[in-house]
Amino acid sequence: MKNSIKFIVGFIIILPVAVLVLWALGKDWLYPQIVPAEFSLKFIQQMVKDPNFIAALLNSVYIAFAATFLTLIIALPAAKFLAFQHFLPRRFVELIIYLALILPGIAIITSSQTVFLQLRLTGTFTGLILIHSYFMLPYALQILLESYRKMGFGYSETAKVLGATNWQTFTSVTFPLLKPGILAAGNLIYFVSFSQYLPTFFIGGGRIITLPMLLLPYANNGRFGIASSYSLLFLVVSLIAVGLIKKGIGGKKDGLTT
Repeated sequence: MKNSIKFIVGFIIILPVAVLVLWALGKDWLYPQIVPAEFSLKFIQQMVKDPNFIAALLNSVYIAFAATFLTLIIALPAAKFLAFQHFLPRRFVELIIYLALILPGIAIITSSQTVFLQLRLTGTFTGLILIHSYFMLPYALQILLESYRKMGFGYSETAKVLGATNWQTFTSVTFPLLKPGILAAGNLIYFVSFSQYLPTFFIGGGRIITLPMLLLPYANNGRFGIASSYSLLFLVVSLIAVGLIKKGIGGKKDGLTT
């Protein structure tokens, strides 16, 4: 039974990737062919030769990492406060967290664009990182909120009673215990930022190009070969980023430090 489940899960994961590979490498894939008649690197070469390719790749990675770092910096103390406060009902706290996801994204983006124009943040990396962090924050808060609730505050209080400073308590007690949650939140919100299109389109003002802005027109116009090439690039870059985030946070070492 377990082997059957593993096979089904593996098949569900591998099948879409296999289709992307066939589209990216297939020279002519026409109905009713099950696989392309010929294979070539035409679409990948076309993707790499795009004059905006390198800039879009570097911009996407930079914005995603910067927004991930900023979001975690904001989410860690905010989640701690929301997890241990007693004057707001739990349901109300969850409503606050999910408010950014409940409200229409286009309405938030267009209203934010007006503010960003006044602050001269449109067309800047700072503006994009801020708007990306806004949409990433609910995901990070929810994961870290549950991590704080499971951890409780007993360990931290014990460390303080034994004479540890706030920084020593965080680095030696809180952070090691929260590490799995921080790692999960970091990976998830990186994906959210890396795939953002509308916030980048409006706040970027067309001055800052990212990979989603190159990918979407091809997908909408039915040019699946080059769209699949970009999708595979998304997958590869994201997997590398997950490894870097894990290494930066120290995902292999869990528990209290001594």
